[in-house]
Amino acid sequence: IIYILSAISVIFIIVSAILYSQQVKAEKIQQTLKIEQKNAEAIAKDNARNKLAFQVNKYIKSVAPSSDIDPYIMIDLCSDYGIDLIFVLAQGQIESHFATAGTARKTNSIFNVGAYDGHSAKRQIKNGFGYAHPNDSIEPYLMLLKNDYLVNGRTTDYLLRNYVNKYGMRYASSTKYEVYMRSVYKRISTNKSFVTAYNEYLSYNMKV
Repeated sequence: IIYILSAISVIFIIVSAILYSQQVKAEKIQQTLKIEQKNAEAIAKDNARNKLAFQVNKYIKSVAPSSDIDPYIMIDLCSDYGIDLIFVLAQGQIESHFATAGTARKTNSIFNVGAYDGHSAKRQIKNGFGYAHPNDSIEPYLMLLKNDYLVNGRTTDYLLRNYVNKYGMRYASSTKYEVYMRSVYKRISTNKSFVTAYNEYLSYNMKV
């Protein structure tokens, strides 16, 4: 009986060891699959970002060939602040042709934040609205939108109809500003290649 019990114990230990080994292997396989899935998602997300950057750069160059705005910076900041990229592109075009026209050529302020009718570029820079590079002007503009315009439930769609801040002040003096904004916004948003790339990117970055 003792020999039988010893044999059973040995068999039990061997079976337990085999089962444990199989469990460890299964867990390693699961971990490997999770890592591979994460890597695949990261690659797909990066590819979507690259496709959108290509479309953003293509659009900017189509209206402002000399602009050297980094599309990746614009895309990433719009994502961080949860603001519609198409809206931002439309305003960048209207305000300064992406820092290639008007006082923005000297201030590097794509969206002319802090600019007023009749004010010189020198005065804007003196007032703290000049930048070393147009890329540097993107975040201050997005912060302004987030803090002063996109408040109390307002969206970029609202601003396309009534572009005023929380104090009731207009972004631009022109009474047709919203008309211009909607026109450019529509032009970009009906570009199939752009929209396809943007929607793919948004599927990985649903902040807008």
